[in-house]
Amino acid sequence: MTPLTRPIADKAGIATMPETETHESARILAGPWTENAAVGPDVLLSVHEDFEPLKAVWQQLEQTGDCTPFQTYAWLTAWQRHIGTNQGVRPTIVVGWDSAGGALFILPLAVRSGFFCNRLSWLGGDLCDYQGPLLSKNFQKCVGSDRFPALWAQIRGLLPVHHVVALDRMPEQVGAQPNPFMALAGNRPHACFAHKTMLKSDWNSYYGEKRSSASRKRDKQKRRKTEEFGAVSLVTPQTATERLRALDVLMAQKAVAFARMGVANLFDKPGYRDFYRDLATSADAGDMVHICYLDVGGTIAAANWGVSFGGRYSYVLASYDETTEAAKYGPGVIQLMELMAHATATGHSEFDFTIGDEAYKEQWCEVEIRLHDHFEPNNLIGWFGVVPEIAHAFAKRFIKQSPLLWHWFTRLRAAAASLRAAGA
Repeated sequence: MTPLTRPIADKAGIATMPETETHESARILAGPWTENAAVGPDVLLSVHEDFEPLKAVWQQLEQTGDCTPFQTYAWLTAWQRHIGTNQGVRPTIVVGWDSAGGALFILPLAVRSGFFCNRLSWLGGDLCDYQGPLLSKNFQKCVGSDRFPALWAQIRGLLPVHHVVALDRMPEQVGAQPNPFMALAGNRPHACFAHKTMLKSDWNSYYGEKRSSASRKRDKQKRRKTEEFGAVSLVTPQTATERLRALDVLMAQKAVAFARMGVANLFDKPGYRDFYRDLATSADAGDMVHICYLDVGGTIAAANWGVSFGGRYSYVLASYDETTEAAKYGPGVIQLMELMAHATATGHSEFDFTIGDEAYKEQWCEVEIRLHDHFEPNNLIGWFGVVPEIAHAFAKRFIKQSPLLWHWFTRLRAAAASLRAAGA
């Protein structure tokens, strides 16, 4: 029998250090960490395989600390339920507790078993545009980035057997705090940057600054042309049935775009479609997921699956119908501007275009978010595993950051897709 952690609450209702009880499906390893008595209080470390016992602590840290929506309880439990379990991913969640029993940080890690090499990575895989820890507001005071490498070394000793550490897409900041993982040796730039823009208090002021008079004129002309097909409006469905219908349309429209670009359909991967459908109606996600669509004369000309979290609107999935006459007037761009106006009106201060260096983002974004990868072998076997990881990451970055190479790579990929379609 192994211990199970159970969140408890103090008299003020604040989730604190879990009590333990025995349970066969859960596991906790704990031990105090002090690098030096002069640097601050002890940190108690615990390692968990189950999400549920940490729910109260996790959700409180989301609300009071710093993280991105991709580290929320709702996001990662849905991912593990539909994708991680199918892929043989073993959650390895590290929690750091202060001397009063409050959570200082959560590291949502995972161990994946390979043919000859076990890999330690972040939970959430490729569906997290940003990866990293959840940090309390007291993290810098109690640990700080400068002391984090020593703490990380002890954490590594508590984790299940792994040969390679592969932590990718880590931003330099986690909310208002420096990301402590930036203090680790051996970090490398990720293949792509992320991009965001700071909104103003009203959409018209922001739009007037971002778009030249010529661009605004073209925008109006395209809107008028689109309106010839019917009234144009951004619709936010309210019921679960309506939300899922809009999501299904988005996935169908994205499938067409993926085929045109020669990219594998994201939603054909086991569990991916169910992941997005789950979050669309999840009680844990609440209002975090925003599904909407651009209605043109009663048809869905474009659709969006976005995330609202901590005053930032994240532009995660968007599509448009490529098969209609209205497509040539840019319904996707019209939807984007409607979304940015919506984000402004609903009190968001940032509009995050997330990961990727697509050219259209330059029209809107003045903030570039640098992302980093961390690869680290744990032993001799790890060296055999980490070298291909580093080589692949280097090649990917080299191609994506070389405009000419990336141009021809995407052209060849699309041409290959056309040939496959013709052959079929």
